[in-house]
Amino acid sequence: SALTESERTEYINSTLCLMDPERAPAKTGTYGSKSRWDELLVSHVAQVQFIHVTGAFFPWHRWYTRVHENLLRDECGYTGPYPYWDEQADQASAPLQNASVWSTSLTAGFGTGNTDENDCVVDGPFAYLPLNLTTELTRTNNSCMTRVFNQTQFDSVSQEIVDSCMDIDGYWTMWSCLGNTPHTGGHFGVGGTMEHVSFSAFDPIFFLHHTNLDRLWTQWQSMNTTRLTAMGGPLVAPAAPFGTAQPSFLGVDAFVPYFGDNGNITILNHTLWMAGIVDSITVADAMSVDNEGICIKYA
Repeated sequence: SALTESERTEYINSTLCLMDPERAPAKTGTYGSKSRWDELLVSHVAQVQFIHVTGAFFPWHRWYTRVHENLLRDECGYTGPYPYWDEQADQASAPLQNASVWSTSLTAGFGTGNTDENDCVVDGPFAYLPLNLTTELTRTNNSCMTRVFNQTQFDSVSQEIVDSCMDIDGYWTMWSCLGNTPHTGGHFGVGGTMEHVSFSAFDPIFFLHHTNLDRLWTQWQSMNTTRLTAMGGPLVAPAAPFGTAQPSFLGVDAFVPYFGDNGNITILNHTLWMAGIVDSITVADAMSVDNEGICIKYA
């Protein structure tokens, strides 16, 4: 069920808390991070070539949203349910600009999609949110969080397309369906910052989008118990466009030995890394929502 108004307010306040160096100061300080939010974003930017169009995509992002939830609770006292954006329901019922996540509220929504001449978000609690990191993990003050709604792209998250993905047995073939159209449809539908392979997590709506995607992966897994260990796909994404987005000093040579396998097929004992926010885990550790350290129940 949808969050109540008070739960939405608490969630937004906790998100703003994570962004605040005074209330949630960085603990690792990686690449100039000032807050826990900064550290969370660094972990995404630092490894785009190893967590997109790879077998690790689904388990890494499941773990990422879980780490985000734990930070909200442990650092900022969030007590409500961890939300997802039911994009399929919104796509079926209304235009994107009228989706359930948008609101004029300064305390309980994600803005309305209104932007200035540079596409910077101008309303809601995240108005003019600075995007202060480069793909080389250096700091900048020259950008902001942007959105550019695209209804055609958003229509590709439809339940009809999701249902076609659910009928696929093999993990990597399923990934090529669910990990492509419904996944990219959410990103490219919101557009702007969400459309950038490195910086998409800078938009707080990212986490609601990816929690929904994890909900769909969980549904796929629940249809056959063998899917709880189904893994495959490449360990490293194609050089274009992911190689150019990957920080040049954190290339394949920096990651492949760390994974402990010279092959390019993702397996269950490969390592998942969160840039020091928490200890690394394996792909197997994130394969089930019932696993210790994951513990998710979708309602």
